[in-house]
Amino acid sequence: MSQLHSLIRTLNEAEIASLKSIRLIGKEKEVFDYVLKFKNSELPELTSILNDLAITDTHYYKINSILLRKAYQTIVPNQGNELLLYLKQKNLFTLLRHELLTQEKKTTKALNDAFYLQGFHYLIDFPYKFYDKKLTEIFGKKYLAHKNKSDLSDQLYVKYHLLFSEINRTAARKNPIKALGFTINDLLKQEKELEKTSHHLAKYYLYRCICSYYTYYEKSNTKIIEYLKKAISLKNNIAYFFPIDIGQFLELLYADALLSNNNISDSEKIYKKVFDSGVQSNMYGYYYHCEQYALVLIIQKKYAEAQALLNEIFEPCIANKIDIYATRGAMCFTKLYLSNGELKNALHYLNIAKSINEKSFYLPFDVQLRVLENIYFFLKKDYDFVLQLATRNIKFVRSQEQESLFSDYITIWKFISAFANSILKFQKPSKEMIKDCEYLQEKYTCLYCNLFNIIYKQTISQTH
Repeated sequence: MSQLHSLIRTLNEAEIASLKSIRLIGKEKEVFDYVLKFKNSELPELTSILNDLAITDTHYYKINSILLRKAYQTIVPNQGNELLLYLKQKNLFTLLRHELLTQEKKTTKALNDAFYLQGFHYLIDFPYKFYDKKLTEIFGKKYLAHKNKSDLSDQLYVKYHLLFSEINRTAARKNPIKALGFTINDLLKQEKELEKTSHHLAKYYLYRCICSYYTYYEKSNTKIIEYLKKAISLKNNIAYFFPIDIGQFLELLYADALLSNNNISDSEKIYKKVFDSGVQSNMYGYYYHCEQYALVLIIQKKYAEAQALLNEIFEPCIANKIDIYATRGAMCFTKLYLSNGELKNALHYLNIAKSINEKSFYLPFDVQLRVLENIYFFLKKDYDFVLQLATRNIKFVRSQEQESLFSDYITIWKFISAFANSILKFQKPSKEMIKDCEYLQEKYTCLYCNLFNIIYKQTISQTH
């Protein structure tokens, strides 16, 4: 995919119309018209493009670069940070990285700490597939180097923001605890070192590090809420630093934590209040919060509202196959359609999610997708295949180095197998099976909505 094609695929009708108004002649017009034909599909192979346009690869790339710059100047006339923000909002991370480096190299003004801090923020928020750890660290160092009075607080802020990013991204690795290289005790030791200081930003990101550790490495909703409250207590000391409404962001984090703790009603109230007031797309963790709100709506059986939210937020990500955001959206669509009984649509989005996750593999998503696939075939009443899948998935989890992290998933697949066997043998679920269902439904409502209860109800109806 060319950079010009990447941009064009994300544009709306008004933006396309503005590009068509650019006066182009010769090969520039030929290349533009050719790329525009493929707005809603993939470009052909490079050899085919060069043959069709009767052009060399060097000339083709040069024209692409010229057209891309003309497109930027037409759509975002002010350029600078406005262009960077525009590319971020379009989720064009490769273009954003390229433009950031271009501005650093070609700007006629003296670069200052604000440029590098903004660049650091853009880079550190890149999804897993696009994240460039080395470049992010370089921008962090340049921010400190360009700051007139860089002090320990600034250095600690960069250190702990990078650490926060590292903890979150390492969770995507196949052996996350080993890859991380430190434990919660190391983080708690650092908390003690900071607790009597006024390095508020460092404290804030360290508390977020601890929340992430208890989210991905050592599950504890109680600890997540405890440290989130510590982060919230710093709100007034750190608000000046953030380009977003940090109070609103922390409210969303608190709603996320309440959902994880199975406090569905209170979390929905917060989500509704915040989203009704308007959440900008530059909000940190925007897609994650949207996904969580959609899950709450599905749990509350507000299916139409959930679908409207998913259509607005995640369909563009899915259309452009934007890595982890597209996978999140496709999985959420799958949960919606499994919940409301639209199995054909559920399978469609399940296959999309599997396809995207195969290319940018994220183990927690892979395990989720295996569960959703098992549930799909259960609801489709293909019970023999359900048993085969469950057995295969248990073997998969047991083959992982960090099997203990997924021990509950063995319980999930045994639960699904037991209920499938119950139907095949025309036997009502035992008390132990019902107890397992209650345990899983309570613990995993935040992830699988009401799907375990739906399995239970289908079993009862089939064995009545």
